[in-house]
Amino acid sequence: MKNIIRIIRITGFLYIIAFIITSIIFIFFDVQLIHIFNSISQSVFPALPLAHEQGSFFKVLALSMMFGVTLCSYLIFKDDEKYITMALPLAGMKFASSACGVLFFVLGFLSANGYNTLATIAIFFTDFPLGLWILYLYIKYQQVKQ
Repeated sequence: MKNIIRIIRITGFLYIIAFIITSIIFIFFDVQLIHIFNSISQSVFPALPLAHEQGSFFKVLALSMMFGVTLCSYLIFKDDEKYITMALPLAGMKFASSACGVLFFVLGFLSANGYNTLATIAIFFTDFPLGLWILYLYIKYQQVKQ
Protein backbone atom coordinates (compact mmCIF):
# COMPACT_ATOMS: atom_id res chain seq x y z
CA MET A 1 0.00 0.00 0.00
CA LYS A 2 2.77 2.45 0.92
CA ASN A 3 4.52 1.83 -2.41
CA ILE A 4 1.46 2.74 -4.51
CA ILE A 5 0.82 5.80 -2.33
CA ARG A 6 4.41 6.93 -2.86
CA ILE A 7 4.08 6.49 -6.64
CA ILE A 8 0.78 8.40 -6.64
CA ARG A 9 2.32 11.28 -4.66
CA ILE A 10 5.34 11.44 -6.98
CA THR A 11 3.04 11.36 -10.01
CA GLY A 12 0.94 14.17 -8.53
CA PHE A 13 4.08 16.25 -7.94
CA LEU A 14 5.46 15.64 -11.44
CA TYR A 15 2.08 16.45 -13.00
CA ILE A 16 1.98 19.74 -11.06
CA ILE A 17 5.35 20.74 -12.49
CA ALA A 18 4.47 19.59 -16.01
CA PHE A 19 1.11 21.39 -16.07
CA ILE A 20 2.50 24.63 -14.63
CA ILE A 21 5.28 24.64 -17.23
CA THR A 22 2.73 23.88 -19.97
CA SER A 23 0.53 26.74 -18.74
CA ILE A 24 3.47 29.13 -18.85
CA ILE A 25 4.24 27.99 -22.40
CA PHE A 26 0.59 28.49 -23.40
CA ILE A 27 0.59 32.03 -21.95
CA PHE A 28 3.96 33.37 -23.01
CA PHE A 29 5.32 31.12 -25.76
CA ASP A 30 2.24 30.01 -27.71
CA VAL A 31 3.49 31.45 -31.02
CA GLN A 32 6.90 29.82 -30.55
CA LEU A 33 5.24 26.49 -29.69
CA ILE A 34 3.21 26.55 -32.91
CA HIS A 35 6.39 27.50 -34.79
CA ILE A 36 8.24 24.51 -33.30
CA PHE A 37 5.42 22.13 -34.27
CA ASN A 38 5.33 23.58 -37.78
CA SER A 39 9.11 23.34 -38.18
CA ILE A 40 9.09 19.69 -37.15
CA SER A 41 6.06 19.03 -39.32
CA GLN A 42 7.68 20.59 -42.40
CA SER A 43 10.78 18.44 -41.88
CA VAL A 44 9.16 15.13 -40.94
CA PHE A 45 5.57 15.32 -42.26
CA PRO A 46 5.63 17.85 -45.14
CA ALA A 47 2.23 16.69 -46.46
CA LEU A 48 0.44 17.85 -43.28
CA PRO A 49 -0.92 21.40 -43.18
CA LEU A 50 0.65 23.87 -40.78
CA ALA A 51 -0.99 24.72 -37.47
CA HIS A 52 -2.28 28.23 -36.78
CA GLU A 53 -2.54 30.13 -33.50
CA GLN A 54 -6.20 30.33 -32.42
CA GLY A 55 -6.23 33.53 -30.39
CA SER A 56 -6.89 34.52 -26.82
CA PHE A 57 -10.40 33.01 -26.62
CA PHE A 58 -9.06 29.46 -26.92
CA LYS A 59 -6.02 30.30 -24.83
CA VAL A 60 -8.36 31.19 -21.95
CA LEU A 61 -10.21 27.88 -22.34
CA ALA A 62 -6.96 25.92 -22.51
CA LEU A 63 -5.62 27.66 -19.43
CA SER A 64 -8.77 26.92 -17.47
CA MET A 65 -8.32 23.23 -18.24
CA MET A 66 -4.64 23.46 -17.31
CA PHE A 67 -5.67 24.99 -13.98
CA GLY A 68 -8.10 22.10 -13.45
CA VAL A 69 -5.52 19.40 -14.12
CA THR A 70 -2.93 21.25 -12.02
CA LEU A 71 -5.37 21.56 -9.09
CA CYS A 72 -6.30 17.86 -9.30
CA SER A 73 -2.60 16.99 -9.36
CA TYR A 74 -1.90 19.26 -6.39
CA LEU A 75 -4.67 17.70 -4.33
CA ILE A 76 -3.40 14.20 -5.13
CA PHE A 77 0.10 15.24 -4.12
CA LYS A 78 -1.08 17.07 -0.98
CA ASP A 79 -3.09 14.19 0.46
CA ASP A 80 -3.26 11.22 -1.86
CA GLU A 81 -5.50 9.13 0.38
CA LYS A 82 -8.03 11.91 0.89
CA TYR A 83 -8.04 13.18 -2.70
CA ILE A 84 -7.37 10.00 -4.70
CA THR A 85 -10.71 10.47 -6.46
CA MET A 86 -9.24 13.58 -8.14
CA ALA A 87 -7.48 11.06 -10.38
CA LEU A 88 -10.81 10.46 -12.12
CA PRO A 89 -11.48 14.01 -13.38
CA LEU A 90 -7.77 14.33 -14.15
CA ALA A 91 -7.86 11.20 -16.30
CA GLY A 92 -11.18 12.32 -17.80
CA MET A 93 -9.75 15.68 -18.88
CA LYS A 94 -6.70 14.01 -20.41
CA PHE A 95 -8.87 11.45 -22.24
CA ALA A 96 -11.22 14.17 -23.49
CA SER A 97 -8.38 16.22 -24.95
CA SER A 98 -6.85 13.06 -26.44
CA ALA A 99 -10.11 12.10 -28.11
CA CYS A 100 -10.60 15.63 -29.45
CA GLY A 101 -7.04 15.70 -30.78
CA VAL A 102 -7.58 12.46 -32.69
CA LEU A 103 -11.03 13.55 -33.87
CA PHE A 104 -9.79 16.87 -35.23
CA PHE A 105 -6.78 15.20 -36.83
CA VAL A 106 -8.97 12.65 -38.64
CA LEU A 107 -11.56 15.28 -39.61
CA GLY A 108 -8.74 17.29 -41.14
CA PHE A 109 -8.14 14.51 -43.65
CA LEU A 110 -11.83 14.03 -44.37
CA SER A 111 -12.84 17.66 -44.85
CA ALA A 112 -9.56 19.40 -45.73
CA ASN A 113 -10.18 21.93 -42.93
CA GLY A 114 -6.48 22.02 -42.02
CA TYR A 115 -6.87 20.43 -38.59
CA ASN A 116 -4.73 17.42 -39.46
CA THR A 117 -1.57 19.05 -38.13
CA LEU A 118 1.27 17.60 -36.12
CA ALA A 119 0.27 19.92 -33.26
CA THR A 120 -3.25 18.44 -33.20
CA ILE A 121 -2.17 14.80 -33.09
CA ALA A 122 0.58 15.61 -30.56
CA ILE A 123 -2.22 16.29 -28.08
CA PHE A 124 -3.11 12.59 -28.20
CA PHE A 125 0.47 11.43 -27.74
CA THR A 126 1.02 13.65 -24.70
CA ASP A 127 -2.35 13.54 -22.95
CA PHE A 128 -3.42 9.93 -23.46
CA PRO A 129 -0.43 8.41 -21.61
CA LEU A 130 -0.89 10.92 -18.77
CA GLY A 131 -4.56 9.97 -18.42
CA LEU A 132 -3.82 6.27 -18.71
CA TRP A 133 -1.09 6.41 -16.06
CA ILE A 134 -3.16 8.26 -13.45
CA LEU A 135 -6.16 5.98 -14.12
CA TYR A 136 -3.91 2.94 -13.72
CA LEU A 137 -2.62 4.29 -10.40
CA TYR A 138 -6.18 4.98 -9.22
CA ILE A 139 -7.27 1.42 -10.07
CA LYS A 140 -4.15 -0.03 -8.45
CA TYR A 141 -4.80 2.05 -5.33
CA GLN A 142 -8.38 0.80 -5.12
CA GLN A 143 -7.20 -2.82 -5.45
CA VAL A 144 -4.50 -2.46 -2.79
CA LYS A 145 -6.89 -0.62 -0.47
CA GLN A 146 -9.29 -3.59 -0.33
